[in-house]
Amino acid sequence: MKLKEIANIIKGVYLKEELSKKVHHYKELSMVSLEPISFIDERKVIDVKSSVKVLPSQITKAGDVVVSLYYPMIACYVEQGQEGYVVPHYMAIIRLKPYVNIDSRFIVQFINSTRGRKALCSEVNTLYDIRPTTLPLKYLNNADILEKGNVLVESF
Repeated sequence: MKLKEIANIIKGVYLKEELSKKVHHYKELSMVSLEPISFIDERKVIDVKSSVKVLPSQITKAGDVVVSLYYPMIACYVEQGQEGYVVPHYMAIIRLKPYVNIDSRFIVQFINSTRGRKALCSEVNTLYDIRPTTLPLKYLNNADILEKGNVLVESF
């Protein structure tokens, strides 16, 4: 099952700090606010004043998965009370479709696992001779999250 079949993947927004008459105040995630142990550190978000109005789809909701599109490609689960953060252009939101009955923490664990990294980067590795430092959304959309999912169970 491909990730795009069960979730919408939304690229973050590029906010420039501009001072104009109409200013919007946001709290934006940063690379250091994504902890390697799969949680968002709210102490490390950035206050941004921008003339750009952010779409509601580019703001975190409880149950979302935020993934960095740059190395080390960390995925974090958005807890209750962590809603309302703007996701920057170098991250993406994975938001499960309403009819899908999967805990989004499974997606976090999949992306952060060795098997998940291999699934995400396998096509990218065939295109380049070096280890990729970015993850295009095309490959995130096409990641097969359940391929060989039952191998462990079948081995018993």
